[in-house]
Amino acid sequence: MKDAGRMNSGRGRGSMRDSNPVLPENSALADELRTILKGKPTVSGFNRSLKHEILAFLAAVFKIVLVCVLCVFFAFGGFGAGMLLGYVSMTRPLSISDITQTDEVQTSFVYDSQGNVIARLTGSQNVDRIYVPISEVRNTYLEEAVISIEDERFYEHSGIDIRRIGSAVLSALANGGSATHGGSTITQQTVKLISGNDEHSTSRKIQEWFSAMSLEQELSKDEIMELYLNLAPMGNNYVGVQAAAQNYFGKNASELNLAECAFLAGLPKSPSYYNPLRETGRRNALRRQRIVLSKMYELGYITEEEYQNALNTELLFQTSHADTTDDVNSYFTEYAISEVINDVAMTRDISVDLAATIVYNRGYHIYTTLEPNVQAVLDEAFTTRDLFQQDPTLLVDYPEKPQAGMVIINVQTGAIAGMQGGYGPKTGNMVLNRATQAYRSTGSSIKPIIDYAPAIELGLIVPSMIYVDEESHLDPNNPEAAWPLNADRSYAGPMTIRRAVATSKNTIAVKVWYDVGGDTALWFLRQEGIDMTSEGSYPAQAIGSFTTGITPLQMCGAFNTLASGGTYTEPYAYTQVLDSNDNVVLTCSPERHRVYSAETSFIMSDILEDVITNGTATGSVSIITNSDGEYIATAGKTGTTDANLDKWFCGYTPYYCGAVWYGYDNRLRQTLIPTIDKPNANRIWYYVMSRIHQDLPGASFTRPDTVVEMEVCESGYYPSDYCREQASTITDYFILGSYLTPSQDNPCPIHIAPLEEEEQQPAVEG
Repeated sequence: MKDAGRMNSGRGRGSMRDSNPVLPENSALADELRTILKGKPTVSGFNRSLKHEILAFLAAVFKIVLVCVLCVFFAFGGFGAGMLLGYVSMTRPLSISDITQTDEVQTSFVYDSQGNVIARLTGSQNVDRIYVPISEVRNTYLEEAVISIEDERFYEHSGIDIRRIGSAVLSALANGGSATHGGSTITQQTVKLISGNDEHSTSRKIQEWFSAMSLEQELSKDEIMELYLNLAPMGNNYVGVQAAAQNYFGKNASELNLAECAFLAGLPKSPSYYNPLRETGRRNALRRQRIVLSKMYELGYITEEEYQNALNTELLFQTSHADTTDDVNSYFTEYAISEVINDVAMTRDISVDLAATIVYNRGYHIYTTLEPNVQAVLDEAFTTRDLFQQDPTLLVDYPEKPQAGMVIINVQTGAIAGMQGGYGPKTGNMVLNRATQAYRSTGSSIKPIIDYAPAIELGLIVPSMIYVDEESHLDPNNPEAAWPLNADRSYAGPMTIRRAVATSKNTIAVKVWYDVGGDTALWFLRQEGIDMTSEGSYPAQAIGSFTTGITPLQMCGAFNTLASGGTYTEPYAYTQVLDSNDNVVLTCSPERHRVYSAETSFIMSDILEDVITNGTATGSVSIITNSDGEYIATAGKTGTTDANLDKWFCGYTPYYCGAVWYGYDNRLRQTLIPTIDKPNANRIWYYVMSRIHQDLPGASFTRPDTVVEMEVCESGYYPSDYCREQASTITDYFILGSYLTPSQDNPCPIHIAPLEEEEQQPAVEG
C-alpha cells in the first residue's frame, strides 16, 4: 500500500518510514481517544448571535459565488476580462530569491560600529522560526499530510484548483456557510505567507491567483512545498515545521512520526483554535489530526495498518519551551535585528515572517551603530544595584523589583549608540525591552518639546518673559477646580520662563501650551518623532498626560532634535546590510527634517542647563566635565508622573543625548517609587553620561550669531539707569530682529526718574 500511495501521489520515493506505532491493547490512550475525540469540539471557536450567523452565512456564500464566477470568466475569457487584466497588472512580483537559492542554512553576523562581531544568527538562535530544507524531512510524512488536508491535487494543478474552489462552495452551502475546507491551494497559501497580504477582497484574490500561477512557473513543486513548510503558522508565534516540532515535541522535524506529522499538518488552518498549549486547543487539534490521517488513508498515502497504528499512537508533548542556544543577544542587538527584518519586509513587499527567516538563515552581514564604549558603560550601570535600589531592605515585600530603560543617541549622526532595556543581566532572548517597548507617562519631561521650544520657535516667549504662577482653572471639563497643581502644591507668583522651566511649574507650562495651541503643539511633537495626533489635543498633554505612553527611544529622539540644532533624525540602529556575497541588501537612510531654528535650539538648551544648576535636577545631576576637568555643556529635564509611578530624565550634551525611564513594570499592581529612590532616573543618567564623556574635549552649545546676550529689566523692557539703580536687571539671550527683543526705543515704563519737587510759588501780597 505504501508503493500504491506513492504512485497515487505521482511521486516516487525509496526511503522507508517508521511511524513508531503503539498497539491498541498496549495504549492507555486508545479508549480515551475513541470516547473523548468524537463529534465536534466541546468549546465553540465563535460566540455569535443568530442574526450574525445568518449575515455571515449570506456574506460567505455571496463571496464564494462571486469568486467562482470571476474564476470561470478568468479561465474562459469573456465578460470582465478587462477588470481582471487590471487587477493582474497591479500584482507585484514576489521576492523569494534569498530563500530559494540554496538549501544551505548560513550564519548571519551582526557587527558594532567598529566592525566587531557582536552576534551570530542562525535559525537555532530564534526558536520561533528555524528554516529546514525539504531534503531533511523527505523521510517523514509531512508532505503527504499537508497535501492530504490542504491540497490533494497539489502535483496536478498549475497554481489554482478550480475543482477545489467549486468543492469549497458546495461544502459551504451544505454546512451553513462554513466550508469543511478552503478553496486555496498550497501554492496560493504560500503566496500569502510570502507577501503577508491576507486582505479579503476580490482584487486581492485575483492577484493571488496570478501570483500563484507565476510562482508555479518560477519554482518547482518541491521548492513551493519547502517554502510552505517553513512559513506556515504553527501557533504561539512558532513559524514552520521545525520550530513546531522542537517546541511541541522536543525533536527535529526530520524525526517526526506519522501521528506527529498529521498533528502538525492540521495546525495552520487556525493556529489559535488548534493551539496545542491549551487544553481545549489540544483536543481540537487531535480531532483535526484524525481527519488528516483519514484523508491520508483515503488518498492511499498510508496503509490501513499505518492508519490504525497512528490513531493509537500517543503524542508526547514537551512541557517547556525549546531552548536550543546558550547565546543571549543584547537589547540593542535584538532591536537592530528587528529593524532590519521590518525594512527587508517593507522594501521587498514580503511578510515579516519571511523576512525574519531570510535574515536569520541566509548569511547576512548587519553593520550596526552600536558604540562599544558607550554600551559597556550602560551595561555597567544597569548591573549596579545602588543605582536602582538605594535601600534594598525597603523592597523586600515588593511584588517586583524596580526597572529602567535607557537609550543613548550620537548627537552628530542621530544613530543609536547604546541601549539597555532592563535591570540586571539579560537572561533570555525576545524579552521585554523597556527602552523601546515600555510606553509610559512622561510627566514634566515632555514640557520642553511640546510647550516651551514650540513657543520660542513661534516667537511667543523669550527666557526673560514674566508669567504668573498662581491658582488657575485651566481644565475646560472642570473649570471650577484648581488645575493644574504644582508638585509642591504651592504658587510662587510672577517669574520668568527660564525659572518656570528650571522649577517645573505646571501652571505656567499649561499657560504656554494654550498660547501655542493644542493642535500646533501636537504638530511639533509629531515632527520630533512622537505622533499623538490621533488622541486629539487637551491641556493635560502640556504636562505629559497622554492616553498612550511614550518610550525612552522616542523621548531620546525628540530631545536629540534640540541637541542637534533643531533637526530631527529618526533614530536608527544599523547602517547597511550585505548578503553572503557582499551585495548590498539594505542601506539605512533615516528621515531627517528641520523642526526648530538654530536660535530656538540654543536658547532652549541654555534654559535647560538651569534645570541642572539650580532646578529640579540639582543634587543628583551635575554639569559634565571630562577627565581634564573641562566643561561640557549639559542640558536636561526631569519628569515625574502622579503618585510617583514613573521617573524620567532626558538630557544631552553636544556629543550625546540620553533618555532614562525608571519605575516598576506594575504587572501585579501599581507600585509607588520609594522616596529614597525618586532621584534614581537622574542618577542613572548622570552615571552613564559622565563616564562616556571622559575622553571627549570640552564643548559648549553652538550659539548662532543672531542670538545676542542682553541686559534687560525684570519687567521685560529695555533697562534704564533707574532699573539698574533698583537692581532689577538680568542678562539673557534674545534673537536679533524679533519683536520680543528689547529696544532702546521702548524703555522700561516702570522704573522711571523720581519727580522733582515743584518750585515753591511766591506768596501773594495782601
